[in-house]
Amino acid sequence: RVQFLDDTDPFNSTNFPEPTRPPLFTFREDLPLINQIAGVHRLLKAPHKPDDCALQLSHSGSYLDLESTLAEQRDELEGFQEDRGRGKKHSIILRTQLSVRVHACIEKLYNSTGRELRRALFSLKQIFQDDKDLVHEFVVAEGLTCLIKVGAEADQNYQNYILRALGQIMLYVDGMNGLMSHSETVQWLYSLVGSKFRLVVKTSLKLLLVFVEYTESNAALLIQAVNAVETKRGTKLWWNIMEILEEKDGVDSELLVFAMTLINKTLAGLPDQDSYYDMVDCLEDQGLEATALRHLGRKGTDLDLVEQFNIYEMTLRHEDGDDETQPPPS
Repeated sequence: RVQFLDDTDPFNSTNFPEPTRPPLFTFREDLPLINQIAGVHRLLKAPHKPDDCALQLSHSGSYLDLESTLAEQRDELEGFQEDRGRGKKHSIILRTQLSVRVHACIEKLYNSTGRELRRALFSLKQIFQDDKDLVHEFVVAEGLTCLIKVGAEADQNYQNYILRALGQIMLYVDGMNGLMSHSETVQWLYSLVGSKFRLVVKTSLKLLLVFVEYTESNAALLIQAVNAVETKRGTKLWWNIMEILEEKDGVDSELLVFAMTLINKTLAGLPDQDSYYDMVDCLEDQGLEATALRHLGRKGTDLDLVEQFNIYEMTLRHEDGDDETQPPPS
């Protein structure tokens, strides 16, 4: 059973393969699929360019290797012959190759403006959600650079759509690895912590927390990014975070908790005492201790925030060699 999925425009594609009653195509198991795909294309009268086509298995979402034969990919076909229930059978789906779809995405993001760009950015999260294999291709094709370039010139609504898409990318190992080797994305996220728009700040902080919690070595990568942003601006390290803690834009306990948690998680991931004290000295120079005391001395301070300030204080005492304290749970 063969069907096609019209994803020739990745931003306007459907999730429903056609036709609803799939015709049958007889594949030769001993011939590379590249030599048989034109026959599938002809049978289905598909709208795709023949050279841009790929074959995907409906039961697993896996893509078949066109250079190989079906016999060589028997493992991929495991479970394919089983019924989907109610007598329905699985099918092989003809669709656009991942790399072609990704390049179409990136081209559209670079070349669109106004409503068209907004619609494209809004769809991006769903596109990655629908096909996890796209994330790897997107990272390889320098899609992260594209998002940042578009985001740097965009208003806060567009930035929120880009942040949503980045959040989806970071859910996948390929996406997170892409971010770890692309400091510009981490720098952009940190620079947005200084935005005037609450939702942008909140989402950026959340994504930076996900980044730092993913693996300990990401703490050092975040500090590099913070360094790059603040040096370019001529401000002290962690200035964006201190602005939130000092409530320059009014009281917002949720942002305060995220900001202080990010400090603690970053400190917890640092590899040695020298880098730990470098960061602490930098924060103390900007008055973190006085800021903490002000929050702790105020009635009605958010309990999560109190906990984060206590973790900071206990860790510092432990590092200073005050043996009465145990390191707090990270």
